[in-house]
Amino acid sequence: MLSTLSITPDVGDAFLRAAEAAHQVGSPQQLFVWLRLHFYRFLPHDLALLRVDMGRQGGWQTHVLNCVPLPKALEAELSDSTSRLWAALTEVWSSAGEHAVCVSLREPPLAALAPALQLSESGFDHALVHALRGLGGHGEEVLVAFLRQGADDLPAESARCALDLWMPYLRFVMSRVYGVSPGAADGRPRGRGDGHGAKPLTDRELQVLAAVREAKANAQIAVMLGISPLTVKNHLRSIQKKLGARNRAHAVAEAMSRRLIN
Repeated sequence: MLSTLSITPDVGDAFLRAAEAAHQVGSPQQLFVWLRLHFYRFLPHDLALLRVDMGRQGGWQTHVLNCVPLPKALEAELSDSTSRLWAALTEVWSSAGEHAVCVSLREPPLAALAPALQLSESGFDHALVHALRGLGGHGEEVLVAFLRQGADDLPAESARCALDLWMPYLRFVMSRVYGVSPGAADGRPRGRGDGHGAKPLTDRELQVLAAVREAKANAQIAVMLGISPLTVKNHLRSIQKKLGARNRAHAVAEAMSRRLIN
């Protein structure tokens, strides 16, 4: 899916700035600002719905970040983690192969739900939805939905691809803001050998990945580490396989979400 996302030098610079700024986010207010100043460029939205699994002790937490006014009753319904809307969004995401998916609020399975109807009446037509599994792959750890007011047309394919790419960063930022470690749906923090069964990265692989995060090309990394460009390429292939990443940018995002690199 990410193959349709065009990364120009300008977009690449914006991506790196946004990723860097993600490390400074530590409160709900800062998260709101980060979404508006950085994430918005990749996925325009007026309403963000966030659902986080706080682990065995905390249960589900839901958060509504909106820059347009919502009826109080609707905001309360969206903030209720037991609302049927959240179950429907999870179902849609799962049915889409666990990729970012755009769903109409006016069609099944959402059309019959009161919150979806109220959102439609408030000028929202579609929701772009994504989630990530928790440790062991059982149940979603985080679930997000982004909605744009007054947008009747389906988002471009690039928007769905962007959310696929950004999802590990969103999990990372949400973990900082809401106090749950990425991958800690069962209360345990994730380390180099995580609950997805991935092999730990070697020190050399971490060095390569850190250089990729700084937007270094393979040839530059080879000079920095005193190895050949082909060796760098092989390291990147190994890194992507271990992290389940689709490309080098996704590998950096996934490594940051797991706190393998800073």
